[in-house]
Amino acid sequence: MKLTEGQGVTDKDAIGMGVANTTQAWHSSLPDCLFMAIELEAREKFAIPDMARLFGEHSYYFDCKQKKGLDVLFGRYEDSQYYALENDTLSGYVGDKLLALYGLKVVALSFSNQAALDHYLATQLAKNQRVICEFSAKHVPYRIEDYHKHYGYHIVTFKASDKDSGSFMVDDALKQDVYISASDYQLSFQNVLAHEGCVRVYQLEQVGPSSPLTLEWALKQVEQNIAGLRSDKMHIGTSAISECLEYISCLQTIERPFVVPGLWVFSLQRASTFDWLRALQKDFPDPTLQHICSPMLDALPHLAKSWKEVEVLMRLSCRSKSVTGGQIYQRIVHLCETELALIPVWSELRDWLHSQRCAS
Repeated sequence: MKLTEGQGVTDKDAIGMGVANTTQAWHSSLPDCLFMAIELEAREKFAIPDMARLFGEHSYYFDCKQKKGLDVLFGRYEDSQYYALENDTLSGYVGDKLLALYGLKVVALSFSNQAALDHYLATQLAKNQRVICEFSAKHVPYRIEDYHKHYGYHIVTFKASDKDSGSFMVDDALKQDVYISASDYQLSFQNVLAHEGCVRVYQLEQVGPSSPLTLEWALKQVEQNIAGLRSDKMHIGTSAISECLEYISCLQTIERPFVVPGLWVFSLQRASTFDWLRALQKDFPDPTLQHICSPMLDALPHLAKSWKEVEVLMRLSCRSKSVTGGQIYQRIVHLCETELALIPVWSELRDWLHSQRCAS
């Protein structure tokens, strides 16, 4: 593959599994592929080193419609006010927070015609402008669990193209320099169009300065966590944990291999919450706050690592008899017990933030 347009390519012969052997050092713990792309773009374009203050989530959602296959989802919970596009601008809770904390506005452009997107990409890449774009995980080669199998809403950042072959090099969440063939690019467009109604690209504009966390924003995050964790709605918070454990206990009894889509988000979510708490302590250097946060700062790295291990074990159980459903179930039970033990810490943190607001 010879790339002639674009920027940031570290290996022009990235083939095989689709990822170059040499990649630029970059790390993100944000629990959303769109915001991972936004964080990387903000670093490249506006020299914003990270977005540690953006996500301090602690949430769960479980959906088990028919108790089979991809009808099961265990992932992060978002309420109706969490994310929205108003007048083609990212708004809602995370859009407002992105603007307040990092001075960034995100504008969406919608495409329903592939030729129009082709022209837009060619124009932007020729100007060395990267393009954040909706894509189908079904057409990202290294995602072998989904590749040419299952549609999955995803985000990639186009960074270079080859006019002769029609192929691209993209950044994909935590992986950089991912090769996308012309065929996969075209099929992804049709796939996303069929599921979402259009294909969007996202542009970043810096309209203000970066700012530390305020008491108001910290309280909003903590109160959102508590509301989700203690929600009396089905499938959310502690009821989501109970439903998930009930479902997988049936699977582990019959020793059936299983993968619960959505588990991957918890390893990232716990890591981003760890970063958020450290940013909170930096913005509010108070010994009492350090004491309150200590149990979570101890537990979250373990949870991030262990949720990732469970995800890997689930995939192995589908390929090897050496990993059983019972082994996975016991690990998840232990992790859920640790998760539930952190709920009172969020309440204590909320009370401290309230007391600081009253004192000010």
